[in-house]
Amino acid sequence: MAVHTLWLAARPVGIGLGWVSILDPAPVAAALDVPGHWRFIGYFCVGYPEVETDTPELEQAGWEHRRAAAGTRLRR
Repeated sequence: MAVHTLWLAARPVGIGLGWVSILDPAPVAAALDVPGHWRFIGYFCVGYPEVETDTPELEQAGWEHRRAAAGTRLRR
């Protein structure tokens, strides 16, 4: 809920938030020098975007495509 609330509060003032979870946890933990018992689940990128777009960067780069939620149709 905290991430959801942060995301909702950021957008109206033009701040973007991205949750990156495709990174290898070991190098991230080492780079951030976090305690060994911490578990990496994602890395947040927060700031003002260079370009406003409705299409996520990973989708633009061809890494992933939007899928409809179960029982719905995706509108483009």
